[in-house]
Amino acid sequence: MARLIRLGTVVRAIGLRGHLGVAGSEGGVALAGRVVLRRPGQADQARAVLEARRQGRLWAIRLEGVADRRAAEGFRGSEVLAERASLGEPGQGRHYWGDLEGLRVETADGRALGRVAGLYVTGGVDVLAVEGEAGDVLVPLAPWVTVEREAGRVLVDAPEGLLEIEERKGGRRRTTRTTWRGSRSRS
Repeated sequence: MARLIRLGTVVRAIGLRGHLGVAGSEGGVALAGRVVLRRPGQADQARAVLEARRQGRLWAIRLEGVADRRAAEGFRGSEVLAERASLGEPGQGRHYWGDLEGLRVETADGRALGRVAGLYVTGGVDVLAVEGEAGDVLVPLAPWVTVEREAGRVLVDAPEGLLEIEERKGGRRRTTRTTWRGSRSRS
């Protein structure tokens, strides 16, 4: 089975001709020739992409077999996925979310924080959810975060005080705090 990665979520119908409004995608959906729509408790539906265009903060996509607004409304809440191999490379300094999941996360001084378990879109900067032995950490995809896909890691070189980590001592859990400002990833 081909590796599917998440491109976004259908949040609403757009217009009368069956366009789906997809949030959480910064263009990956426009590169896909086919997408898979997934809803919990339902079978996946693969559809050809007939049109994809920017519509404000959303992507408006028209899919084969979705001819009107009523049909489009039926897909609200569906995850939009595509085969990773069909998307090509996202470009310099940009990443597909699916490429980041499972990568090791380390600080610049070599301390392991854990592995990327998920991603959150916050409106200002996307945030990596990192699960580690000592607990969960949220790491923003800010300028001081470097993704090294070939090395299989995310390197965090936060300015002093922005990422505070107390090492585990005497069986006690560490405390982690993050604050940030930064850039966005591409999904």
